[in-house]
Amino acid sequence: MGAFAGYVGRIGADPADADDVHMRKALISGAALAVMPLALLWTGFLAAFGEVVAAAVPFSYAALTLLGLLIFAITRRYLFIIGLQLTLWLVLPFVLSAVLGGFASSGAVFIWSLSAPLAAVALVGPRFAVNWLVGFLILLLASALLQPRLDETNHLPPLAIHVLTALNVAGVGVVAFGILLSFVVQRDRASALVRRLLGQYLSPQVVRALISDPEQTALGGALTEVTALFADLSGFTPFTERHKPQETVKVLNRYFGIIVPLIFREGGTIIQFAGDAVIAVFNAPVAQQRHALHAVRAALEMQREIGRIADTDPELPRFRVGVNTGAALVGNVGSQEFRNFVAHGDAVNLGARLQTSAKPGEVLISGTTYALVRDAVVVRSVGRLTLKGKLEEVDAYIVESLSD
Repeated sequence: MGAFAGYVGRIGADPADADDVHMRKALISGAALAVMPLALLWTGFLAAFGEVVAAAVPFSYAALTLLGLLIFAITRRYLFIIGLQLTLWLVLPFVLSAVLGGFASSGAVFIWSLSAPLAAVALVGPRFAVNWLVGFLILLLASALLQPRLDETNHLPPLAIHVLTALNVAGVGVVAFGILLSFVVQRDRASALVRRLLGQYLSPQVVRALISDPEQTALGGALTEVTALFADLSGFTPFTERHKPQETVKVLNRYFGIIVPLIFREGGTIIQFAGDAVIAVFNAPVAQQRHALHAVRAALEMQREIGRIADTDPELPRFRVGVNTGAALVGNVGSQEFRNFVAHGDAVNLGARLQTSAKPGEVLISGTTYALVRDAVVVRSVGRLTLKGKLEEVDAYIVESLSD
């Protein structure tokens, strides 16, 4: 079977073919080769009952297909073999139907013409497949108008006609089901691939929101209360000077491989990786109960897990984490061609300033955030801090643990 598939794939193949063209060439070649034996069986069956003229129809299909494949193998003209096969599939069943006496007398063989527009969907695309469907409908109407003038008698036994009717309907049904199944499988695979690729660049909440409501990709945003988390590696620049780039990237990936799942587990959305820093927000784009507490939990867990690693090597840097809660403009910023999901506002900036004031291994939160989580955390006040870019001093607290 594998050898046959390899042979079929080489018919009309061109090294310059794109993957989709190579696949379509293989499909049409394989379909043509698969139908040829069936056409020869039809030829023998009809000839056995004395229907010599009718037998010439499927035989002509086999002969024309063989000739077409030889030409295709030499010229590699994909549109030629596609056009030939779709035309034969569309026209010859109606011709055979007329020769045998019409719809009923032929066992509804005309229904095989429907395989042309069905196959065209996969081989030439939906837009051109419509043309083949129109062709099928025109031939169907013409056959209906011609029916009263046909001699409905032939040499086929009634039982054979009944069996052929069942087989023809079943055969086209199987073809239609196969094409539909293939479409659904390909659609599901494409959807899974899109989700997987998006999930490597966006938080799960953003991926789900965009897929469920594509309108959320529009430029702009909405003012939303969020809790912003900023984490930055202290002493990372000196660390990079002492180590090779490959070692630096390895440490970053190891750290981010730990903290990203922790942020996601608490429902956070990662806005950006900025060098050795990570920026996340909670309560956007999906609303979240007690988002401030989720952010603090994520921050504490981050420090705990990274601390275990850093304890094994004094050279390894540690995170400083700042957390603040407030209103921010959350949405998409950029252009029609490229955009980012962002959170802008003073509340977000304050989270960044708190991070710069934290010591390695600390989680520093604002008074606003503390007011929302005071029942669930143990803190140590550091008083009022003067932060860069802020006119007024800010209350700040070091979170030591969650309360029991």
